[in-house]
Amino acid sequence: MAERSVPDIAREAFRLLATRKLPPTPENYQTVYEEVAGQLPRPPFPSKALRQIFSVLPAQSAVQQRIALHFNQAINDQNWHGIQQAILAYAHMDDVLAAHQSMGTVPPAPAAPQMLELLPPELAEQLARVLEHILPMLSEDEDRRMHELTDQLVHFLRISPPALQDLLHMLQNYAYRLSFATEDQAQRRRAIQGLLRTMVTHTAELNQQDSTLQTLSATLLQALEQPWTLPHLDQLQQQLQTLLLRQLDLHSRAAEAQTHIKDLLGESLQRLAALSHSNTVQTRQIEECAGQLEQAQGLADMAPVLEQLVAATRSIATENKIAHAALQDLQERSTQEQQSIEALQKALDTAEELARHDPLTRALNAKGLEEGLDREMARATRYRTPLSLASMTLEGMHALGLEHGPALVEQAQCHLAMVARSVLRPQDLLARDQANHFFVVLSGAHADDALQALIRLQQELERRPLLSEDEKISLRISAGVVQAWPSEPRLDLMNRADQSLQHAQMTGSGGRLARG
Repeated sequence: MAERSVPDIAREAFRLLATRKLPPTPENYQTVYEEVAGQLPRPPFPSKALRQIFSVLPAQSAVQQRIALHFNQAINDQNWHGIQQAILAYAHMDDVLAAHQSMGTVPPAPAAPQMLELLPPELAEQLARVLEHILPMLSEDEDRRMHELTDQLVHFLRISPPALQDLLHMLQNYAYRLSFATEDQAQRRRAIQGLLRTMVTHTAELNQQDSTLQTLSATLLQALEQPWTLPHLDQLQQQLQTLLLRQLDLHSRAAEAQTHIKDLLGESLQRLAALSHSNTVQTRQIEECAGQLEQAQGLADMAPVLEQLVAATRSIATENKIAHAALQDLQERSTQEQQSIEALQKALDTAEELARHDPLTRALNAKGLEEGLDREMARATRYRTPLSLASMTLEGMHALGLEHGPALVEQAQCHLAMVARSVLRPQDLLARDQANHFFVVLSGAHADDALQALIRLQQELERRPLLSEDEKISLRISAGVVQAWPSEPRLDLMNRADQSLQHAQMTGSGGRLARG
């Protein structure tokens, strides 16, 4: 497993401080930080015990007083080396006094502590690890020089022991170069943000008539302006994927509608061409009849011409009626196609909603549970946070169905879902994968905390019974709660939750809760 970065450990330490309601003191933060980082806890500095030793140190002579002052200053600085020097000075004080008394001289004062010229190996190693954690944040292609400087500095820090003056010079050059690299990273982020904003805006402008896509675009544009944390990036990815899938569906339906309209127009043109040809023929016949009438000498010659003229006129009227009926039929078919497209759009909206939600209780269905649980388990693994899963069922539903019918059973399940949503946290997931079987995903919660949430749910069900005509029906649940193990498969976690539910139901009649 890849080693966690320092910023991730720091964020997790602050989160645990808030979860455990600990005061944000340096000691508490250090303890939680070392716990998250997997380091052995450092023993606390025994200031109180050393103060008691200081209070009984002899301080009659000037030499003893100076040594005691150095001992006290080392306690204040939590400097074990200074305490060691003071103890050694007390141990050899008699020899030093005897030597100077024999020589008739005054013993010198303890030497002042000297400035460090070499970096302690432990501090050098920690600094090298900090620099190694910086490398994944930099692009290997565009920040190649930064990678080279980091490798050189890490190698220098692991030379035992590194000289402070040389280290200071290298750190100054490194910090100067790092300022440019961080600015480049900020510019890349702004460029990516602008690119995504442009893509979402253009997608919305291409489909202004679709209200669902407009809502998705507006939500995504607002999300782009928020800080890009890892959970937020997961949400952005899901919203962008939904937007693109919606755009593909609209494009496919638009192509089908265009094909239908093209066919209707082609048929209309054929009808109009046939009508035009028929009118041309009939017009030619009328012109011929007009010429024959001019040459007619009497009624006997005019009678057949008039018959031809009436026949041509009737033919034109018939053709016009047929063409009008055909065009009206095309118009009705076009209206039907438009209505069909609108119905398909509504059906698509409904299908998107029902693809992951149970139509009865509006909780997640099996597919929604699978996606949501996978997402929460991946997040718990990434941030090393707890995750609990509860398998839950309503007790007495078989008897209730026999007495009142299946409709009341469905009302009971809807009532449970409504009460659960009012009790659970907004980030908790409620799913119904079978007729009377529910799952609850509680992110960031240990098994004991999840069990307390289910106890509150049971209490709320008792306080808010199901109302059926003039009867109040008290509902009770049985549930089993388990906490996810690191890298545990989803199906194994669900099976353990179901086994915990079975254990709860075996403890007796009525609602039972159990922690696996």
